[in-house]
Amino acid sequence: MDPADEPRDGVPIVLTASAIEMSDFYLNPFIAFTGGFPSKIIPKKFLRKHWYPLTKDNGDGTAAFAPYGLRKIEALLEQEFGKSNVVTCAPPNIHKFVGPNTKVIGISTMDPLGMGFVSRTYTSLVGFGGEPMAAAEFRELINNPILRKYGSKIIVGGSGAWQIIRGRMQDAYRTDVVMIGEGDRTAPAVFRKALEGEPLPKVIQTEKPKIEEIPLITRPSLFGVVEITRGCGRGCQFCSPTMRTRNSFPLDRIKKEAELNARAGSRMIVLQTDDLFLYKCKERFIPNREAIVELIETVGKIPGVEYLQPAHAALAPVVYDPKIVEEIAPILVEKGRWNLNGKRVTSIEIGIETGSIRLIEKYMKGKMLPYEPKDWPEIVVQAIGIFNDNDIYPLATLVIGLPSETMEDTLATMELIDDLKGAKIFYVPLFFTSEEECLLSNVRQADLRHLTDLYWDFFATCWRHNIKLWAPEKQGIITASSMLLYMLYYRWKHGAKVLQPMIKLIGFPRI
Repeated sequence: MDPADEPRDGVPIVLTASAIEMSDFYLNPFIAFTGGFPSKIIPKKFLRKHWYPLTKDNGDGTAAFAPYGLRKIEALLEQEFGKSNVVTCAPPNIHKFVGPNTKVIGISTMDPLGMGFVSRTYTSLVGFGGEPMAAAEFRELINNPILRKYGSKIIVGGSGAWQIIRGRMQDAYRTDVVMIGEGDRTAPAVFRKALEGEPLPKVIQTEKPKIEEIPLITRPSLFGVVEITRGCGRGCQFCSPTMRTRNSFPLDRIKKEAELNARAGSRMIVLQTDDLFLYKCKERFIPNREAIVELIETVGKIPGVEYLQPAHAALAPVVYDPKIVEEIAPILVEKGRWNLNGKRVTSIEIGIETGSIRLIEKYMKGKMLPYEPKDWPEIVVQAIGIFNDNDIYPLATLVIGLPSETMEDTLATMELIDDLKGAKIFYVPLFFTSEEECLLSNVRQADLRHLTDLYWDFFATCWRHNIKLWAPEKQGIITASSMLLYMLYYRWKHGAKVLQPMIKLIGFPRI
């Protein structure tokens, strides 16, 4: 037996996440979206090696990098129980730390059942290849016999933990506790009870933390993630961050976490936020240009930071104060992760969601503050123009199937996409998904059964744009594979109605 595989006494608290969530996708955070794609099209062994390779370990089996949320819980538990009693590792190394002394195993998850926006949309659209990769990897982790060999309590948390309850899989996955919500205030007490063998409820809704209860990470995070804000407050009813108290973290705190990541060898720093322009914003979401510029300049100067990537941004602040973009863009582009036609560019995730003023007014009235809902289509076009003028090419989500959406609403979104013809943007069209921590949690979700001809056309329009802009050299193989799939599969699964959208997708004239 290899000495590394010999049984040990075990560490009291072991933290982990699935193989796909323990990868940095070769430092490409946007490619991580593909975790929602079907799992059986390409062998898992190949994917783990070439698509989402595991984070390296520190030589002793502990994870060199781990998901940011897991690192936060790790820091809290180290404060409460001591560093020697807490360890974070990737799934292949769990056996090195779980033993008779292990009382609790904490698992972080983002999409355990494949019920998130991307998973539900693209697994159903592809229609074959099994469940999403994220769900397949989580199932393999949660069913690992070593987790229960010594009677350890299994606690699952993270942004996707709600799926286990919604999917009624807590008993099937033999999970003792599911924690839903932010864990900064609640987790230490829950883990203490588990360590001491006290009874715990099967589902725990956590309490909202105060900013001083949120710890600094003590070990580096995947993608070099550093939290700059938490919560939003704009009130979009399909979105969970709006349910959290909005906070901006002090710059010195952000710098400490970024420096920790850089010293550990992370070449990328991702500024985690639901909107970059919320950072220290003023009343009515008026952006604080000075604070934002200082933030970008400060993190950009940290030695070893090759890539600097803000996670998300709203569009209204771009129109309100274009000078913010003009001032931060040179740094972001210099430290951009992407190239287009031999030119270095940067990106940021934005939410267009819809072109319908009616739906904006009904479900996301605060999205365009300090402007009015009627201004939304114009704000989108102007903001993306400003981004593009400064070599920022956004990744934009669009949501179809919102409750009460009509054909006129969808046509308004199609018209907005037409107005953006020529824009440098990557579209991610998605089915409406009612996540647990949102105001529309009990509303019926959009799915393939309700995919009208207009929706098919909408998806084809978005992906035709993406291929033409971002992968024109792959047009030949996309054309051949699309038509082959239509002949062999899609015409039988979806009928002739998908022919015209597929023709549009590959760029042929309509027939």
